[in-house]
Amino acid sequence: MGAKIHLFVFILAFLKADVIISAHDLPSKSREFLQSHFDAKIGLVQRDEKSYEVYLSDGTELEFDSAGAWRQIEAKRKPLSYDILPTQIAAVLRSEFKNMTMRELERKINHYKIKFHNGSEIIIDFNGTILHKEFED
Repeated sequence: MGAKIHLFVFILAFLKADVIISAHDLPSKSREFLQSHFDAKIGLVQRDEKSYEVYLSDGTELEFDSAGAWRQIEAKRKPLSYDILPTQIAAVLRSEFKNMTMRELERKINHYKIKFHNGSEIIIDFNGTILHKEFED
């Protein structure tokens, strides 16, 4: 009886593990986002029960939710474009942070967390109000 329980637990754990899938199996919303904002080719796509992780050939890593909306983007080599964000957020960033380039974006329930290449970080709400600034010395 104990061996059957262990096997069942192992199978459940395996089913929740990341599975490598084809880029064509991404939700259309994710594929369209990638085509619109990134030139690099998709190197690897992993899926688990709640999300998709995409690794691009230029070192960029993205996480999408199960519906295909991006949750997190991290650029290893190239700066991220402000055009990824809604127009009003991009306008605030272009005005307030002219000489800074984005390295990492994370979308939360009601705000974005943005990390810049110089180590600075901000939190900005969906209306464009900067809620928090943290600058590297």
